[in-house]
Amino acid sequence: MQIQTYFTQDKKVKKIILNHLDSAVSHVCVAVAWFTDRVLFDKLIELQNRGIHVEVIITNHEFNHASSNKYQTIEDNGGFFAEIGNDEKLMHMKFCVIDYNIVISGSANWSNKAFTVNNEEVTIVIGHQQRANDFITEFERLKLLSGKIKSLEKELNLSKAYKIFDLIKAFINISETNSISQYVQQLRNTEGLDEIINKLISGEFEVAISLMDKFKKSHSQIISITAIEREKIIAQIKLISLQLETLSIEKGETEALIEQFNHRYILELNPMIGKILKLKKKIYERLKKHGIVDDTYKNLEEEFRKNNEDYLNQSKIVIPDLSDDESLSLKEMYREGTKYCHPDSSNCIYEDKQKASEIFDQLTKAYKLKDVELVKKILQELRLGKPIDNIGNLEELELLRAKLLSLQSKYELFVFELKQIKLSKIFIEISSIKDWDKYFNNQRKSLEHQFEILNNEFVKS
Repeated sequence: MQIQTYFTQDKKVKKIILNHLDSAVSHVCVAVAWFTDRVLFDKLIELQNRGIHVEVIITNHEFNHASSNKYQTIEDNGGFFAEIGNDEKLMHMKFCVIDYNIVISGSANWSNKAFTVNNEEVTIVIGHQQRANDFITEFERLKLLSGKIKSLEKELNLSKAYKIFDLIKAFINISETNSISQYVQQLRNTEGLDEIINKLISGEFEVAISLMDKFKKSHSQIISITAIEREKIIAQIKLISLQLETLSIEKGETEALIEQFNHRYILELNPMIGKILKLKKKIYERLKKHGIVDDTYKNLEEEFRKNNEDYLNQSKIVIPDLSDDESLSLKEMYREGTKYCHPDSSNCIYEDKQKASEIFDQLTKAYKLKDVELVKKILQELRLGKPIDNIGNLEELELLRAKLLSLQSKYELFVFELKQIKLSKIFIEISSIKDWDKYFNNQRKSLEHQFEILNNEFVKS
């Protein structure tokens, strides 16, 4: 769980909110008293164009009536919009829930004044299921108050509920409980699952699993064994696809850290290392004239050549220094982009997996070079596409089994590769460094001291 509190006079809070909205995958609901900010409103319309379900409730007030935001567009795009309350009884909420997992709340309305003039507080909580559920419940209550829906009666949809049960169990089994929030909320649409939902939200997972099993037994249906196995394999495929996506992101971020460290190491330290190697060559050449032969000279020649070559190559590469906020934004864009272009992701927009691999490689390369504009450009293009999930179209069990085995092999390979990277000497060293500036400064001083000692030796010889 993550909790971050921001104050509008210290941070660009609106930009932070926009970044979180950009990460939305399926659902966004917003309840704010005054919603007049055009940038935030346009972002919600953009999310709708990406296929994300958007729901908005605002106060029935002249401030909103005078706004240039065309609220009807939300309903025209298939979302939910309502105005409630009045001057005497304001709907004074200020919250947003993204994908049933991220809750944004505080004192700030979504108005330009709130983010530029006023002193406001905004708190963002990620991964707290109880908090997300409480805000979703309140939003549903506000929907009833609006009078635009008659009731929140639940439809009996056992087939879908059973699929969600299997997904939730799978996430619990691999200790990925932070990933179950959106699926827990989907269970709200099935009658008789309130106790299961409450146990999942409170973290009583063993009890919840027992209740799920009991529910399935008491609502038994005649389903063919083949159909059950098919649905089970599809659920496993989707789960391992998510794991592969997560591993790919972690591998890319780890490799980027190593490459950025090596880049800085070569640019900052290789010039001094080159001076030391050059001086060592002179020392050994002088000794050779006096009949002292040392085979180290041959190694020095190659080392000197390689040092200069590395420096020349890295000098052609530009990796900018980014602020903490810029680095966080870059990481979030990379993670979102990976969902849309990783060939094994269930959200991949490319049917041609070779094309997906090429775009993923481009995205990862841009991320490693900290090329914010290129990552942003690739992500914007990816957002225009729609996920292509052909797994559900595979009827043959053998094809599904083959797909699952292929993904399992890829997963094992990724785990092995990532483990090797994290066990490497360079990664262990980087992980132990808390302050890169201090580290490189100390290394530079050490090399200068070494050069001074060698130089004295050369003069003496």
